[in-house]
Amino acid sequence: MASLSSLGVGSGLDAENIVTSLVALERKPAEAIKAENTKLDTKVSTWGKIQSAFSSLQDAAKALNTNDFWTATKATSSDATAVGVTTSANSAPGAYSVTVQSLASSQYVASSAFSSKTSPVGTGTLTIKFGTYGLDPADLDANGQPQSDPPAITLLAKAAASQLDITIGPDDNTLEKIRDKINAAGAGITASLVNDVTGTRMVLRGATGAENAFKVTATENPAAPGLSALAYDASTGGTSQMTRTQTASNAQATINGLAVSSGSNTMTDVVDGLTLQLSKVSATPINIEVNRDTDAIRKGIDTFVSAYNNVVSTIRVQSKYDETSKTAGPLQGDSTARGLLSQIRNLIGSSSGASSVFDRLSDIGLDIQTDGTLSVKSDKMNSAMNNLGELKKFFANSDTGNVGNDGLSQRISSLTAQLLGTDGAINSRTDGIKGLIERNKDKIERIDVKAAMAEARLRAQYTLLDANMAKLNGLSSYVTAQLAALNKNN
Repeated sequence: MASLSSLGVGSGLDAENIVTSLVALERKPAEAIKAENTKLDTKVSTWGKIQSAFSSLQDAAKALNTNDFWTATKATSSDATAVGVTTSANSAPGAYSVTVQSLASSQYVASSAFSSKTSPVGTGTLTIKFGTYGLDPADLDANGQPQSDPPAITLLAKAAASQLDITIGPDDNTLEKIRDKINAAGAGITASLVNDVTGTRMVLRGATGAENAFKVTATENPAAPGLSALAYDASTGGTSQMTRTQTASNAQATINGLAVSSGSNTMTDVVDGLTLQLSKVSATPINIEVNRDTDAIRKGIDTFVSAYNNVVSTIRVQSKYDETSKTAGPLQGDSTARGLLSQIRNLIGSSSGASSVFDRLSDIGLDIQTDGTLSVKSDKMNSAMNNLGELKKFFANSDTGNVGNDGLSQRISSLTAQLLGTDGAINSRTDGIKGLIERNKDKIERIDVKAAMAEARLRAQYTLLDANMAKLNGLSSYVTAQLAALNKNN
């Protein structure tokens, strides 16, 4: 007998639909669990939003707790094109009068013109030494006065500086390749080529400052002479074939009448905590003022307020019932969410002994609204900022002996650290939901296994039924045919 190709063919029943419907009933509990997991996934995502909001509040509170925040300064220059100024954490309020007599400069030397950048120069060794060109100690008498006229000049070696030897071989014997070798050496000398109608010249530039002057000595290879074309030494009796076009010198300025000198046009900590950027000589004094950066302090407080409001609004929105849309937030009725909102609101509304002037938020211009968020009264806040010492205490005071004297941002930092910790309320609640999701997935998997077994059993049963019915139908047809034949013979 041929095998049956479709369930129900032998029996004439819609067995496929019967099996599908029965299996669907077996799987129906899984659909409800999947729907529950969808809601639980939304809760996990919602707790992620709350965690992010508390993390932002923690960051804002920590910023207010740093000493640098309350001592921040800003500086202004009456002519920033001549003297720019920036402050640091060590800057203190003050006023300064700055006059720039000269800017720091670099030594420049230039070679004679070669026909092109590929012109051969010579082989050997270029030796570069750094220092300051000054009176030769060997030419000074016992009183430190020059003995020769004019006085002998020499390069006084820079402290801790060592000479640099650059070997020029046959493969390096062109102007452009010598330039590249000097630049690759990283010696504090920059080489470049300048082209004009006379040809190509090598130009060497050092760093700014008198102590960054340099001399270049050439030791030629007799078999390929010519490297001395790049020699320079401004010492008395020194050998030079390059020409100095600019002398290395220090910046010279006066600050509040005091003469100062710098090897760089960027003067760092000449005035404690300030960086002065000298850009041009000034004919008249330039006024520098350093004041507390109250704008930055106000911005930090505003950031703290916004972060707090975001925490309150996020929890309220996610846990409320919307009468208009008749929909509940993902965390409606969640006791952990209600507890967090209660904790943060109780803390923000409490007083402390941190400041002797400011006791509550309203004292500094922060009012608690009916929805639990804060609003800022600018006039009162500006008044509080005129007393930065006490305002700092109100927010950032830390008293290890009595937490009741801790400032507001200190207390917020402690609370958020607790809530955001590994064992904190937010992680514990999130982990609990995730655990329930995983248990539900296990239930779904067990239901799927049970449904698959039921399907296999039902298909086996209906397949057997089909086979038996097919046999019976065949036998019935045979009997009918035999009876028909007998009746015909009679």
